[in-house]
Amino acid sequence: MLVGAVMDQQELLLAVVFTVFVAVLYVFVLYRAPEILLGSTSYTKGVDLWSVGCILGELLSGKPIFPGTSTMNQLDRIMEVTGRPNSEDVEAIRSPFAATMLESLPMSRPRPLSEMFPSASVEALDLLRLCLQFNPNKRVSAKEALRHPYVVQFHNPEDEFDCDRTIRIPIDDNTKLTVQDYRDRLYNEVLKKKKEQRRSHRRNLEMQQSQQVVSQQTYQASAGQAVAPQHQPAAGHQVAASPQQPGRM
Repeated sequence: MLVGAVMDQQELLLAVVFTVFVAVLYVFVLYRAPEILLGSTSYTKGVDLWSVGCILGELLSGKPIFPGTSTMNQLDRIMEVTGRPNSEDVEAIRSPFAATMLESLPMSRPRPLSEMFPSASVEALDLLRLCLQFNPNKRVSAKEALRHPYVVQFHNPEDEFDCDRTIRIPIDDNTKLTVQDYRDRLYNEVLKKKKEQRRSHRRNLEMQQSQQVVSQQTYQASAGQAVAPQHQPAAGHQVAASPQQPGRM
């Protein structure tokens, strides 16, 4: 009985994990850009703006706008909105499979966004159109999107920073490692960052303390000059009076 109960719990746990995995995978597919579906290996930040467009469309309609059942079905649903891409758009995908995959899909008339989202404002539809461009080079950038009339009221340049360097992943994604190796490398990376933060914190404290000492010394020096005692004559010493000017004759 006990063994059976343990096995049932293990099977239940595996079922839950598998269900969550499938659900996450399906949700991720809903927001994939065309270049990822077509096998591009050199995609850009445009994939994120495509996902923004998918999320915006879902907020406007209350349901996923590209609920594909497979990669090809997903592409078919996308082209029902964007229309069939031209040669320039296909070239921008940077995938050797793009042309062949797209040629195998049936022709379809693109649906206007205003028909898909009849209650959406003109500004919302315009931002949606700019995000859901099949060609990644024609999509709106993050900076441009933040200044779009639909969301400009939330735009605050002081809180929106640009990364001035290329972020490189410390673990090469092309090299497949074991779970334990990934765990160890990730743990070591966290420890490394923690040490760097502590060193940086100590340097900042030392710099602040040094600046405080210099400021205090400067203040004391200036205050000493301001209240320097005046020279007083010695006791018993009389200051000679200035001679009186004779009056006029």
